[in-house]
Amino acid sequence: MTVSFSLPVDIATLRASAHTLLKPDAEAPSEEELETLTLMLTGHLALIILELERVAAGRRGDDDIPRVCARMAVSESLRKLRSKPGQGLSAHVAYARRLSRSLNSLCHHYEQLRGAQSEGREGTP
Repeated sequence: MTVSFSLPVDIATLRASAHTLLKPDAEAPSEEELETLTLMLTGHLALIILELERVAAGRRGDDDIPRVCARMAVSESLRKLRSKPGQGLSAHVAYARRLSRSLNSLCHHYEQLRGAQSEGREGTP
């Protein structure tokens, strides 16, 4: 028996976290704030990666472009998660910004796949 469940994904919260360092007027965080933000981004990425992989797996076909793009974005995000920040505050900020951009991208792909999934269900009884 296969059990499938969905984790709650609050895209607005994930995007707000991602934009913390990406907005043009973002202030440089303290070391403690940066550590907390990095941990939060890592957790958000773990959640959305699981959900995006689940949604992508529900779509069939190697020629499904949104599915392929989402899976490539997941692979790139996993690569970034495996890397570690360099020494110093500025290197850690750059690392957190990379994670933020990945999170923002995964949110986009998640919305694309979920939107396409919902559109496909509307015509079915």
